[in-house]
Amino acid sequence: MIDNPAARMRLRLVQTAAETDGELLEMEATYEPGSVEPVAHFHPVQDEHFEILAGTMVAEVGGKRRTLAAGDALDVPAGTVHAMWNEGGEAARVLWQTRPALRSEEFLRLVGRLAQEGRLTPKGSRNPLLGAAVMQDFRDEFRPANPPAAVQAVAFPVLSTVARIVGQRP
Repeated sequence: MIDNPAARMRLRLVQTAAETDGELLEMEATYEPGSVEPVAHFHPVQDEHFEILAGTMVAEVGGKRRTLAAGDALDVPAGTVHAMWNEGGEAARVLWQTRPALRSEEFLRLVGRLAQEGRLTPKGSRNPLLGAAVMQDFRDEFRPANPPAAVQAVAFPVLSTVARIVGQRP
């Protein structure tokens, strides 16, 4: 289980990268009612598949917003900017698959730990150096939609190095 209080979400690992030779990370996510819209992001080389098991979820994919209910499915191709959240009044459960798994489990565990420590909010890290270090370390798995890619390519490595020097690494 991974608990992320900033996202108001709990993850139960169903199949891990270790169990699928890196092909798949499969989780069951439970989103608390009224969660906030997360940071819009994309995965450079990973496809995601979501199936709504209970409740409703709002999904914004490629700039288009829609509400998903139990029984609905959503595929998000690699490189597509997206965000999902539960703005409803009841918990939502979602089957979530990421292919290939890469280091997504490690990223989600780290983000959950940082949220539990109060170092992360629904919109990102309280400390920009820490945030840049995490984004740099997991750039193959997760990239925020903003700032622009060219800015991230220059700023994140520099800020990550500064974070290491001043002891702000996760």
